[in-house]
Amino acid sequence: MKYIIFFIFAGNILIGQILPTVPDNVFRISMGENISESSWDLNDNEFIMHGIGKNYFDYSILDEELRFSSGFDLYHSGSIYIDSINTIESWLKNVNSSLGLTLPIFNAQNINTSKNMSPKGIFSENRKKKVHSRVIKIDYGMSDEMTLHLLLPLIQSYRVDQNFSDYSIGKVIGAQSLIEYHQQAKEELSTYINSNNFNSLDRGIKDTLEMIFDMFYTSEGKYSVNWVFHSQDDPINNLLINEKFIPPGIDKDSVSIYDLVSFYYPNQKLGSGLDDVKIGATVLLDGKSSWAQDGAGDAIYGRFQLNIPFGQTLSQFLDIGKKQFSQAKVGSGVNRWSLGLYASKSIISKNVRRIFFQSDIQFSTLKTLNTPVSLFSGMHTHPDSILRIIGNTYKYDMGTGFLLKTGLEAEMLKNRFRLRSEIIINYKGKDNYISNSIEWDNWMEEYSGNMPYFSKVELNCELWILNSLSKHRIGPLPFDLNTGFKTTLTANNTYADLSLFSSITMYYQGW
Repeated sequence: MKYIIFFIFAGNILIGQILPTVPDNVFRISMGENISESSWDLNDNEFIMHGIGKNYFDYSILDEELRFSSGFDLYHSGSIYIDSINTIESWLKNVNSSLGLTLPIFNAQNINTSKNMSPKGIFSENRKKKVHSRVIKIDYGMSDEMTLHLLLPLIQSYRVDQNFSDYSIGKVIGAQSLIEYHQQAKEELSTYINSNNFNSLDRGIKDTLEMIFDMFYTSEGKYSVNWVFHSQDDPINNLLINEKFIPPGIDKDSVSIYDLVSFYYPNQKLGSGLDDVKIGATVLLDGKSSWAQDGAGDAIYGRFQLNIPFGQTLSQFLDIGKKQFSQAKVGSGVNRWSLGLYASKSIISKNVRRIFFQSDIQFSTLKTLNTPVSLFSGMHTHPDSILRIIGNTYKYDMGTGFLLKTGLEAEMLKNRFRLRSEIIINYKGKDNYISNSIEWDNWMEEYSGNMPYFSKVELNCELWILNSLSKHRIGPLPFDLNTGFKTTLTANNTYADLSLFSSITMYYQGW
């Protein structure tokens, strides 16, 4: 027994060919090219800078007595331990009591601790995507009832042009009282340290007071709050000047939100290489296969497919740094399972040859991916701080999906010209993100630009020129020519696109 394999050069994305299965011991190998252009406008998206806000009041760090005790915020600086026994607050209370002083003790401030302090903003985004891909598809008839499928998509170019506009961010609501406290505390400590009374103190007390002042009110201090005297309660609009807020790739003394957007969001994201590989099988459950000569071709098929994540995802920021911002996420990054049915019924009509229907359910398994370091999702302006908040990696589970497809094939010229038209409905439920930050998880699951859930309706039309039917074949080789288009009718939380294609498909059977 010999098998001969034909390589087919095509211009189709090869989603569905004329026949869902091939006979026993038949190979059908196709190579196709697809060029598509897509666009997506995302307006008035909300974001929040929890990472910046926690420098004013950190609602996430509690001590053993469940009191807020960050040490790196403005709310209760005195909670820091000055030795193994005393906090700054308790030590200053003792000094004030024993010396009759009224120095600030950096106690917990009178604010509403049930509310966090984080600047909020909005932004709009426009995306245009261009993809040029080549697809190799291999179908093999294990038997007359079962066909195996392998699809290898090769991305020659994947480009996303992105443009951000109308971005703005507001003040830190409720922070003014904290700022005023530290302005007054700095002034009172500075005045006392420079007074004659200070010089008369014991050396140990003087050294400790100077240490506390330097700790909070010098730029090199471990718990320095000097940044707030410039930032006030509007840190980004007042321009960022402290290095803990400025990305190391921006060589400026002060940074605006325009600088930050330009840094994190280059005009283009690029990708290429092998995309997610698909393997699967189609099994005849009832009826006769469409290619059978001894039946009408009415049939019901069961379908199985596994999407294996080979497509480019984001590299870890710790390895490539700023280059991550220009990487396009091509592949899904997860194993994606699909189960469904395909039904076909022949129609006795002058033109309509058959109608068909397909339904699939899709689900994924949890996968660990590298964290995308991003300004609007990251809740901070510094990459290192973003990663500390979220973690270098996160776990991702793509939401459950549903696909419905229905269409018909009409014969314009018997056994020669066939028109295929179909409506494709795709829906995907909410994705699941698991990281070190619940706030980040929630934002990623809600932001429409991540396609956390989406719906899409598409129209696909194809014209086939048939030369594979043995009685009507021209020449020794069976082949079919194909041309058509696919366009988006409606899209929610995803791209709207247009694809134009043409193809040639050849068949060979070895016995």
